[in-house]
Amino acid sequence: MNEGVEGKEPDETSMDDVLKRYLEIQKQEQSLKEEKAELQTALGVYMTKIQREQWYPDLDGQKLNVRCRESTSIEYNEELLQQRLADRYSSLLEPDIRKIRKSLKDVSPLLQPMIDRIGSPSAGKVRSAIEAGVVQKEEFAGAFEKTTKRNVSVMRMRMGNSEN
Repeated sequence: MNEGVEGKEPDETSMDDVLKRYLEIQKQEQSLKEEKAELQTALGVYMTKIQREQWYPDLDGQKLNVRCRESTSIEYNEELLQQRLADRYSSLLEPDIRKIRKSLKDVSPLLQPMIDRIGSPSAGKVRSAIEAGVVQKEEFAGAFEKTTKRNVSVMRMRMGNSEN
């Protein structure tokens, strides 16, 4: 279905068809994801039953590789542990990239001595340095790749949230 997308200028009428099809696909996709999860569960149960992490069945002449690995994650109640362990709590900690990201403005000055090992060029800083004459634009020729990505999403609006 490329009408309205390629070849001719899209208009609102053709976009209605595009949006209808998009919503149909979204619904099918959700159904397929649910079915796939059920099938993965069934495969996982079977793999546990045969006590194997890998299985190489032959299905209609096609060799498959089925893997089943379990991983365990632990989420701690940090407030409770801080209360219970007091000063001993900090001896259990290691850097958490999510928390560092949240506190990056506060942490950045502390990381400055290691910036050559942990940093990457910032487009904003590069632009500012070029504008200030600290570096020349030509010095960046062939030293970067610019990629533009377009993300389009379509979601159903809840009643009462409609906009025209």
